[in-house]
This record gives sequence, structure tokens and C-alpha cells, in this order.
Amino acid sequence: MNILQQGNINPEANRIAVLGTFDGVHKGHQFLLDFMKAQAQQRGLEPTVITFAQHPLATIRPNDIPPMLSTLENRLIHLEKCGIDCCIVLDFNEQLQQMTAREFLNMILLNYGIKTLVIGFNTQFGKDRIKGVEQYKAIGEEVGIEVIQAPEYGEGVCSSAIRRHLLNGEIIEANEALGYRFSLCGKVVKGKQLGRTIGFPTANIEVSDSKMLTPGNGVYVVDVTIPHLGKTYRGMLNIGRRPTVDVANAPLSIEVHIINFNGDIYDKEINVEFVKFIREERPFPTLDALIAQLTLDSQEAMK
Repeated sequence: MNILQQGNINPEANRIAVLGTFDGVHKGHQFLLDFMKAQAQQRGLEPTVITFAQHPLATIRPNDIPPMLSTLENRLIHLEKCGIDCCIVLDFNEQLQQMTAREFLNMILLNYGIKTLVIGFNTQFGKDRIKGVEQYKAIGEEVGIEVIQAPEYGEGVCSSAIRRHLLNGEIIEANEALGYRFSLCGKVVKGKQLGRTIGFPTANIEVSDSKMLTPGNGVYVVDVTIPHLGKTYRGMLNIGRRPTVDVANAPLSIEVHIINFNGDIYDKEINVEFVKFIREERPFPTLDALIAQLTLDSQEAMK
């Protein structure tokens, strides 16, 4: 993918672009991208995405930044899978925040050769917070950019709804809205190593990006990819505070038992894809009761 960043301008290009944060690149985003690509083919323009290196709220209202569904790296990977070969990644800094809609349109025309801009059903940009596509079209016509609005994809598919699904453990619903499995990537760090004493060794995961959303507490079926081995295994993952074996109010942990795997992966990066929610985390009266439940969880994960 051709990635253009601040200062890496190309005014001679002939591009059609769509603007957005694209957190998660979910089915609603994919619909918007398909619409933009169809318009690009009709006009003979290069389809392009304009997105931001960080969530705009990081500059506007830092305390209100939502937990993210994807890192910038993953966002670009998913955009490329959607057939996007060019992406303009802007820093949403104070200078960009202070631009009016007219100034922003003029900037993307002069710097990046954007001849047509597709905006989503609820897209707004510019500090003047213009409402209504007709005003954007009128300003675009004055600047020299055609502005067109994509049709609405449908209700219920948005990043905030997917976040709610994940926080509620509704993995199947979240994955359906995303169009792929939600995943977390992180480094395996040493824990208390209690799992190996009861026959269920676990890899404790330190998520690589603290801004990423962590699904709600509970036990999940996951697929675990170990990149340096080039292999994927089925696993069962627990998010919570391990009430049976840890002290009250222990720190939140993310640990995965990788089924039929016993290698050393400390300090290695692994990726876990969430497949299904099994059950809520709960305390057990004895270790034997915990082991019996983990055995059932393992059987469920392997179905």
C-alpha cells in the first residue's frame, strides 16, 4: 500500500477519497469503501482513504477517547484487504483541528490531488461543524472538489455498537458486524505460573497497545497465532481477576491456555482471535472444581 503522511504531498495525482477514522474497518466502512471504489471506476480516479494516525478526540477531548477496535497498523492491513492501494494518514493536530471545511477541502486538493470526496451518511469535518451534505457540496464546488454522499449502510453497524458487543462478551455479534474476528496482539510475560500446576498452563498476555479495547471479563474460545512459529492453535482465554487462585481485587489479567501446545513463548508476540464467549468468570470452592470446569471449557473450545 502507498501510504502518504504529513509533508509527503502529491498534488499532481487524480484521486477520489473517503474520509474517516475507520476504527475497526467494519462492515459499514467496507460498504463505504465499495461505494467509493465504484465511483472511482466511473470517474477514472484513484481510490484513496484519508484517515488519522490517532483518534481525533486525542486532540479535541483526550478524556473521551473510546477504546480502539484496531491499531493504525491493523487498520491499514484491513483497508488493503478491502482493495485500497493508497492511504493518506494525517496527524489530527491543533492545526488540523482549527481548519474550516473550506480550508480542509482546499488542503486535500492542493496537497494530495483529491478531485472527488465521498462522505459517509453522518460525516462531519471542519471546525465550523457544517451540517448537511448540500453545504459541503457548495463549498466543494467553489474550491474545485466534487463532494458526493454515500448511501446509508444500515442501522446497528458502527464502531460504538461493536464496542458495546465486545464489552458485553457478545463476540459472535461483534465479529458479524466487523466482518472478521476481533483480535488482540501482545507479548507473553511471566505470571505466577499457577496454571501449569493444575495441568492448564497459560500464557499471560501484555497487550501491545494500551489504547485497544479489552472485551468483558469471562472465558472465551480463541485462535492463537504464534508468528515466529507460523502456526495457529485453538485456545481458551480468560479475562479477569482469577478469583479462585488470586487475592481480592487482583489486577486484571489476560491469559490463554493454548491447547495441545507446550513450547516456550516467553517474550514472544502472539495474536489471539476471539471466536466465542463460553462463560462468565466466577470463583470455585476448590481447585478440583476449577480443574473440572477448565476441562469442560477445553472440550467446548475444541468443538
